[in-house]
Amino acid sequence: MVPKKLNHYLNYKLTLYREVNKNIRYYTLKLYPTLFGEFLLIKEFGGVKNKKPTGIIKEYFSHIEECKNALDLLLYEKIKKGYSKRNINKERQIWTEI
Repeated sequence: MVPKKLNHYLNYKLTLYREVNKNIRYYTLKLYPTLFGEFLLIKEFGGVKNKKPTGIIKEYFSHIEECKNALDLLLYEKIKKGYSKRNINKERQIWTEI
């Protein structure tokens, strides 16, 4: 059972971007409930130019609070590293804030 204040974390998806040596990198976080009452956090990362992600990491949590804490810590670390929520305008190839 998920507390109502944490309901917005179910089926959560967030993609962060950063530019490294003129290459755009992405880091996607996805959170899903499983059939067994656990929670799955999927971390997917790679370069925007690649068709497939460079890596996919799956973590299982027994409680939503643990998963939320791990998600918050990951977001803090990624933002500190230079990732941000940005959208790329494909027509002009410029960065635009969401």
